[in-house]
Amino acid sequence: MRKDSTLIKGLLRKIDEGNLTEKDENLIKLLKLSHDKDQTKRLTRRQLERAVSRNRQAIFQKSEEPKMHHRKKRIHHTLVYGVAASVAILVLFFSIYFSTDLARINSSVENESEQATENLYTTGDKIKRITLADGSTIFLNKESTISLRKGKFNAFIREVWLDEGEAFFIITKDANRPFIVHSPNGVSTHVLGTSFNIKSYNKLPDQVISVNTGKVQVFNEHQQEIILEPNYKVSISSQDGSFTSGKTDALSVAEWRTGKIVFENASLGEISFRLKQYFDVELIYDEMKFSQDLIYTHFTPEMPLEEVLTILGRLVNATFHKEGKKVYLHKQPVHQKRE
Repeated sequence: MRKDSTLIKGLLRKIDEGNLTEKDENLIKLLKLSHDKDQTKRLTRRQLERAVSRNRQAIFQKSEEPKMHHRKKRIHHTLVYGVAASVAILVLFFSIYFSTDLARINSSVENESEQATENLYTTGDKIKRITLADGSTIFLNKESTISLRKGKFNAFIREVWLDEGEAFFIITKDANRPFIVHSPNGVSTHVLGTSFNIKSYNKLPDQVISVNTGKVQVFNEHQQEIILEPNYKVSISSQDGSFTSGKTDALSVAEWRTGKIVFENASLGEISFRLKQYFDVELIYDEMKFSQDLIYTHFTPEMPLEEVLTILGRLVNATFHKEGKKVYLHKQPVHQKRE
């Protein structure tokens, strides 16, 4: 009894501190299994609270009885009632715990099981093409990762996860199985049969989804919805999930599949990100001075870096100088016209 009591107290302390180990959780699960086998009906929380109250009253009543017994016998009764009450309260506690916190633990385990990766596709500095079992095609840009999770892509359901990067999807139409792409920050894109592009790099402030053909339904983490038609896009803020939609040249945006480096109203931050990807240089600049610059252009990986930087300088009215793998961009003052 003392060993069991010490074990229970240790578990209670760890639960209270939120410091359960995997071994502790497994032990609690075993206790739950044995607990469930002995019960045909689960108590409600109100029933449990009433039972606790009854036990407490019983203990107090016993303690107030006339002191008529021998000391040894009184000690014996105290121990019996104390142990009985402790066991009752512990059983009640674990009943409550099993119906609340253990549900959370089980849910967590189930979620981890559900999210176990079945297939993982990732790219380094190469563009990759993937054909899925349903005939759909995915192009993965540099530094991108897509995963298929167990039980989420089969004859009844089609879901994939764009964990990082950029991908262009050509989806085989299947009215009975909508195709869903999950991307970071709780964003999901739902389609039946269409082609579209998702750009979702962690280092960029927004996700951008643009549609080439068909219709696309996009949800943010708050379950707000927007429907996009061909040559429309939505930018989704990584900070608050807000939508900013507008027109786009979807065909041009997706030309990265051919090796082009395409920018559509891109910030200097995105330019800097791509220069690092393709030319392995770091762009150093004053963010405040270039915050209003949006760039529409394209490069190719075969272009000399000096040519790329010269074009960039003209577009944002800046000069540059290179030191090793760092490129320093300097904003030129705007000259007022002489009258």
